[in-house]
Amino acid sequence: MISRAESCGAGALVITLDTTILGWRPQDLNLGSLPFTRGHGIAQYTSDPRFNKIIHNRADVAADRPKTRPSLGAVRTLVSMSKQHPGPFGKNLRSAEPRVAVEAFLDIYSNPGLSWDYLATLRHRTSLPIVLKGILHPDDARKAIELGVDAIIVSNHGGRLVDNAIASLDALITIREAVGPQPTILLDSGIRSGTDVLIGLALGANACLLGRPYIYGLALDGEDGVRQIIENIVAELEVTMGLLGVRTVQDLSRDLLTPAR
Repeated sequence: MISRAESCGAGALVITLDTTILGWRPQDLNLGSLPFTRGHGIAQYTSDPRFNKIIHNRADVAADRPKTRPSLGAVRTLVSMSKQHPGPFGKNLRSAEPRVAVEAFLDIYSNPGLSWDYLATLRHRTSLPIVLKGILHPDDARKAIELGVDAIIVSNHGGRLVDNAIASLDALITIREAVGPQPTILLDSGIRSGTDVLIGLALGANACLLGRPYIYGLALDGEDGVRQIIENIVAELEVTMGLLGVRTVQDLSRDLLTPAR
């Protein structure tokens, strides 16, 4: 995947640190919202030559499994897998590959064994800038900088992993104090408006990332919806800066903010 990223012109590698396993998500469990298990959202894998070699080998083994009578729910899941898997639907429906692809993805995606030692190898495996996403503790931020990464993203994954985790904005303050002014820090999680962006920049972020807002725009009006969301957030940022008497982003500082009591 690193080679694919380089060859397709990616500008950087963003390594998400905090999803070696998925968090406990009651709403998803109540709704049965587990899209990966139905083949949704795994095209980055099913389009990968190395991954396809893995599933071809596993499909040969799966074909020899004892046949059982499937439930209605299992049939629906199989149909979903077959629709999402590359290739003709009819052929996929008769093949073990769509199901094996989902099983292989679930085996590979969650890997609690990943460590700093693995991350240390990345610098020697790619010439692309490396960004680590999901850092909330100053010690981890320092470690990342020591490894020579190009930027870190302070993020609690939108509150979707550890319940009652520290807010990304609070973590940003301590991390910026720990690493000093030079390292590039991006802020993620909870950015919904231009004012949110202003606060993040004032507290030491070099830039802020949009998660859910652009998805909302995409759902409502496609590409135009995304453009409108971004334009609105930028416009609010500019208006708020004007109201504060701030001419440039570089002029934003903590002096403009009042600590919560």
